[in-house]
Amino acid sequence: MIQHLITLIWNRKRANGLLITELFLSFLVLFGLGTLVAVVGLAMRQPPGFAYEDVWELRLTTNNDQLPQNPTLRRLLAQLRAVPGVEGVSRSSFSTPFTLYNMQSNVRAGNGPILEGNEVQTDDHFGPLLRMELLEGRWFDPRDDASLVPPVIINREMREALFPNGPALGQLVRANHSSNPKEMNEGRVVGVTGSYRSGGDLGAPSPFIFVRTVLPDSNVTMFSHTLLVRVRPGSGAALEEQLVKTVAAVTKTWSTSAISLTDSRAAGLQTALAPILAVGLVCAFLFLNVALGLFGALWQAISQRRAEIGLRRAVGATGPGISRQFVAETLVITTLAVGPGVLLAAQFPLLGAFGLPVSVYAVGIGLAVLLVYAFATVCAMQPSWQAAGIRPAVALREE
Repeated sequence: MIQHLITLIWNRKRANGLLITELFLSFLVLFGLGTLVAVVGLAMRQPPGFAYEDVWELRLTTNNDQLPQNPTLRRLLAQLRAVPGVEGVSRSSFSTPFTLYNMQSNVRAGNGPILEGNEVQTDDHFGPLLRMELLEGRWFDPRDDASLVPPVIINREMREALFPNGPALGQLVRANHSSNPKEMNEGRVVGVTGSYRSGGDLGAPSPFIFVRTVLPDSNVTMFSHTLLVRVRPGSGAALEEQLVKTVAAVTKTWSTSAISLTDSRAAGLQTALAPILAVGLVCAFLFLNVALGLFGALWQAISQRRAEIGLRRAVGATGPGISRQFVAETLVITTLAVGPGVLLAAQFPLLGAFGLPVSVYAVGIGLAVLLVYAFATVCAMQPSWQAAGIRPAVALREE
């Protein structure tokens, strides 16, 4: 049966060659889209490493205020913690949750290689406020005020890169900003957290180092400050308005914007998914054109093979048998297109392209194969039913 179908396909190799090419290209596009969907699905299943619900981000702009800022910040932190409904306040900068800005940092342990990571400058309340998981050690606390070496905390990814086979707690690391690569600041590891994905649901886990900062007695003029405020569950716009009013009353000339981390997450996810949706629309347009081409080619094949169909019906072939023949021919054509596509797609995991796990490529190949076969079968159904309805006497009389 298969040999007979291949012979029929070979006899119409020019028309079928075009269909095979279209289905092959469709498979490659679906493989890319399926792999992208698998990456997104895998990323969204991973926890961000912190609890963002009921947390508000206050972005303070000092408007070039030349007055001492640190006393103002101390009063503001105390006032915010006293607001009814506020459970905690943290002052931090760079790589706060769902932000688009990261501070690049080069970290090194001993004489080991330099690791590129991200730095978060924060206070003693950051980890507890975001309910970050501690795998080892502790978070910053007042005991660190007397430390001769500044304390630092690293996340899981940085620990695995710097100390894969030994203890991390108590080890000395040196870090510097990418803007000033010559200055290396020393710190002692006091804790290890889980993965921290500040980029949101689609952000890949990456090495992070948390550096403790305190408000010094001397004034440091900054353009902006960022505060994270955890509120009681169910707090609404009234508490948000109270927070903004409190900031305005204490800072006087500073500007304030407030946004919940839940809204930041949704906005970031919408922005990240926009290119994927655009690719999906392009794929849908491509498949519509392929479907029209495949449907038209099958319809034309039936028109040109009416005599063959009539003769097969005259010698005893049934309508369902004719229908199954055309569907089977379509599936064989699809196999001739999918086979080379699978071989080409299999090269990506074998070569370790893009650093993705094999399971992601497997999902992409599986989705592409399933959708191409389903797509070809649906396109072949109506023309095959049309072929099954041809009566032998009518087809032979036309010849």
